[in-house]
Formats: sequence, C-alpha cells, structure tokens
Amino acid sequence: MGKFYSKNYWSVGFQSKLYDRLSPESYFESMRRVVAFLPEGKSFTLLDAGCGSGLLLRFLAAHVVYTGTDLLKSGVDRTLLRAQELGVSDRVSCFQSDLTSPLPVDGQKFDVVVGHFSLYTLASSELRQLALKNLRAVMKAEGILILANPSVGYDADAIIEQSIRLVRERQGVLASLIKQYLVYPFTKAVGLRFIQNQLTSGKWQAYTREGLSQEMEEAGFSVQHIEDVYAGSAFLGVARRASTG
Repeated sequence: MGKFYSKNYWSVGFQSKLYDRLSPESYFESMRRVVAFLPEGKSFTLLDAGCGSGLLLRFLAAHVVYTGTDLLKSGVDRTLLRAQELGVSDRVSCFQSDLTSPLPVDGQKFDVVVGHFSLYTLASSELRQLALKNLRAVMKAEGILILANPSVGYDADAIIEQSIRLVRERQGVLASLIKQYLVYPFTKAVGLRFIQNQLTSGKWQAYTREGLSQEMEEAGFSVQHIEDVYAGSAFLGVARRASTG
C-alpha cells in the first residue's frame, strides 16, 4: 500500500481533484507571492514547469500567456480543463514532458519560468541541475526564474495553523472552522505528512536558503531574492537568466 501511495500520490490527486480540494490556504498564499514578482502592465509568456493541476492559473492576470508542462498526463488534462472553467483557454497551452529531458520548445520563448513545488521531487542534485538547465534553454535573455521548494524546516502543523488563520481573515470564522475540522485533518494526514516523510527520509530534497541559491547560480542564473513562504516551510527564490554561462 505504501509503495502504491508513493508512486500514485500526484496522479490520483489530480484525477480525483483531491489535490485542489485539500490544498491548504498557505499553499495558495505562496502562489500569490509568486505572482508578486511577475512583470506588471504588459503581456508576457510564462512556463509553469511542473504545473500539476494548473492551480497557478487562478492567480494570473489576463495579460499572461500561459504554457503548462507536467510529467503526468493527468496534470496536463486537469490544467486544460481548468483553463476552460476559467474561460482562459485562448491563452493557455500545455504539453507533457520530463523536465530532465530537453523540452519540446522552439528557441528561447519564455519571459518567465515558474517551478512552484516541482523540482524538489527530483532525487539528485545532478537531475535538478539538468532540469534547471533545460528550463534556462527555453528562457529569453534576462528572463525571470521563480522557484518555490520545501525547506529543511518543513512543518505540517505550522502550515495548517497559518492556513486556518488566513481563511479566517479572508473568508470568515465559519469558513475557517469548516477547514479546521472537516478539510485540513485530511490535508495533513494524506498530504502534508506524506511530503514531510519524503523530505525527512531524503527521497525528496529539503532546502536551506543557501542551498536553493547555490543550485540556481550553478545552473546559470543570477539570484535576485529569496524569502520564506508556506509558514516557514519553504523558500521562494527569484533569479534572472545570466547572459553568459
């Protein structure tokens, strides 16, 4: 059962929509922080690398031309369906790919590449470097890279506590109580605890601030900013595609 769960964690979540329904508010808040670093007032192209079910689409402005890619067909299919539901299919495209292989993209196409909780599941630094270099290859000169990855301080309890507080502030007490007692217990049991176990066992990568910065620099990016997100359980890094290297 454990091996099945580990192997099918993402695909089952995307197909059943459990991933959408159980995602904590703190996760959405980290997406809002991604959006805060996007260019303003002009159209630009964005690659969502490891798009999952396309949740980032909920937070993007109308002038963003979005491309999503994911290892799983279930993620690509769910992203395209979400685009239809949001009425933005005319500016959304998707393709299935493995980030450790060259991407099926012609030239340096993207102004922005986002990797929101995706690269950390790659087992080795060599694979993560390969993925980052493949992403760099499809970015425009001086393009923006935004990564969010879990930290060594990943704490499921802190994520839930912050999420309840955010829901209370934004949606009211009743909504926060529903999340606290009917939704988030499942979020923690079937989602956050599993991720925490994967991180502590070393199967997935948990980052220090310095480690995230170094990984981006080694792949040919100039780091501009790093901050704590996700209730202190992750780091968000912003970098530019270096002109040389």
